[in-house]
Formats: sequence, structure tokens, C-alpha cells
Amino acid sequence: MWLEEVRGRERGELRARRFEAAARARRAASLALSNRKEFATPHHGAVNSLQVDLTEGRYLLSGASDGSAAVFDVWNATEYDETGFIAKHRNILLVDKQHENGHKFAVSAAIWYPVDTGLFITASYDHFVKVWDTNSTQVVMDFKMPGKVYAAAMSPVATTHMLIATGSADVQDHMDSFGPSPSRRSSSAQKRTGNARNSQAMRKGQNLTHGQMQKRLHPGLSSSQNRATAHYGAVTGLRTTADGMYLLSSGSDSRLRLWDIDSGCNTLVNYEAMRLQTGKPLQLDVTDDPSLVFVPCMASIKAYNLWSGMTFQTFRGHYELVNCCYYNTQYQELYTGSNDRQILVWSPSTPPFTEMEDEDKQHGLSAVDEDNWSD
Repeated sequence: MWLEEVRGRERGELRARRFEAAARARRAASLALSNRKEFATPHHGAVNSLQVDLTEGRYLLSGASDGSAAVFDVWNATEYDETGFIAKHRNILLVDKQHENGHKFAVSAAIWYPVDTGLFITASYDHFVKVWDTNSTQVVMDFKMPGKVYAAAMSPVATTHMLIATGSADVQDHMDSFGPSPSRRSSSAQKRTGNARNSQAMRKGQNLTHGQMQKRLHPGLSSSQNRATAHYGAVTGLRTTADGMYLLSSGSDSRLRLWDIDSGCNTLVNYEAMRLQTGKPLQLDVTDDPSLVFVPCMASIKAYNLWSGMTFQTFRGHYELVNCCYYNTQYQELYTGSNDRQILVWSPSTPPFTEMEDEDKQHGLSAVDEDNWSD
């Protein structure tokens, strides 16, 4: 019982870390479609990308297949419904095709600059990666790629560079910099872990881990001649754990793999059966406390225990295929984007204090805690 754990913490019988872990696990187990918060999305196409900023944990950035990107304030509601109970969050920023610098085709990835909410980056099928000033909603820099851009990422811990890694339909992966004196293309390299023709592999179902190595391998990785197959099909999603020790990969073979980055080995965690999209990239997410991985599985989202592979929970609420998910550790909320153009919020079903009050009443403890002094 939650109340017993609270009492144990008050008496010093339960350490702070264990109490926090128990609270997080309890709230994660009660995640359900929120009846208190909703996003009114301006997108007219599938939602492909979601990310909350890493500095404040306040602003949700979304990218969609209609070429638009939007920002929402997850802290403060824009308005409430007639009952005053449901908080509606409308976009506080929108850039779309009507914008003078907007993307012409689908936005495949939208990410925040890791150390400041003053900048965000969008990648698109129109071959461009654009860096936006959040305050002026103007493009401060753009990079023209040789083909469609399917993914973009920045290191959240880097302090000596401002590099954007992109994966495109070209045979090379690119690293672009937008520092004080950036070169238009700081470096480009053949894909180190296999065939770099990402789009062709997606279309033909080829394994992205095969191919001759072009540069020196990570010390823990074996050569391409004796390396085992990672997926029997295209790799559709990648996600590292927060400590950077493990890598999760999803494939068009409807399999999820957990890799030890140091050794390059498959940890052989057997994740329970799932059915994944095969035609487009998927955005996975991971939380460490409790250890869960969230995976878009067709029109639902499944949460698996990271280490056992057991299904922890299944979330159903979207009407069409789910493309992306993001877990907000600060609010312990899950955000999901789908082809139905909606962003859904999954939050703990009962606030912790309400839960404690209910248990107090159930056990009659509220009266015990009151002062019973008499004159």
C-alpha cells in the first residue's frame, strides 16, 4: 500500500531513493489516457516527432508530415473547457508551409537545441535541415542534404561542439555544425555499422547492419565478416538509455533488441510479441525509473520492462498508426503522436496526494492524526 510506504519513509525505515523509485513505479503503473489535459494540435498531417526541451522540461516540440512544426507549453494551459476541469494546451508557436522559410514536404524530425530553448532544429523530406530562432520564428541557418532527411540528433552532453547528426537517403551520414564560424558541412562519413543507403534499405527490407566497414570500428565491435544479423529487415528505430550504456533497436521484422554498447553484443532480452510498422522510422523512448521502453506498435503503444522483456502495459487511444512517443520524466507523462494527427497525453490516473487521502479515509487514519487534546 502506498500509505504504508509513506509511513515507512516518515519513520526512517525506507531510504529516500527506494521511496522515490516506489513512487515512480506506482505512478507509471497507473498511466492512462488523461482526462485532465489535452493538446489541440494545428497539424494537418501525421505527427512524426515529439520532444520536450532538456533544459526546463516545459516546451513540447512536434513535427508533422504536412511540413509543420509546433511548440506547446506543457506547464500552463491555454484555456479550460466549460467545466473548468480539462486543461487545453494550444500551440504557442507554429511554422508551416505558409511560412516564408517553412519546409515544403514532411518534417521527419524536430529536436531542441540541448542547452537552450532559444533554438530548435527541423529535418525534412525536402532535403533541408533548418535551425530556427524560437523567439523570432526565423531560420538562422540551413543545410542542404543530397537526399531526403529521415533523422536528426544532437548530443545532450557535448560542450565542445554544436554538431547535428543526420541520416538521409544519401549514401553518407552527415555531421553539420552551426557554431560561431561553421563550415557548411563539417564532415561526412560512410555509415560505420553497415550499408549507408538508409532509404533503399527501408524500401527493399535490407539489413542496415551489413556491409563493408569503411572506418575503424569501436573496440567492442567485431568485423563485418563475423558479425551476427541484428534484424531480418530494415532498422526502423534507435534509442539509447540515459546512461549511454545500452542501445535499443526496432526493426521491420517486428523485433526489439537491446545491445550492450561497450561490447557490441546483443543482451538477448526476449521482448514479448509485437507488431511494428515497416514503412517509416519509429521514435522509441526509455525511462530508467522504472526501467521501461515505450514502443509504437501499430495503433497502440506498448511499454516493456527493459530487462525482462515482459509487457508492462498497453496504451490504446489512437485511431491510426502511432509514429512517435516521448516520456516526460518531470511530469511522468507519456506523449504520443499518430497518423490521426493527434497528440495524446497519458498521465497517472490519480494524483498522489488524492491517493493518500483516500487511503487515510479508508483506514480511518485521518482522525488518528488529528489533535485530541481536551481542555
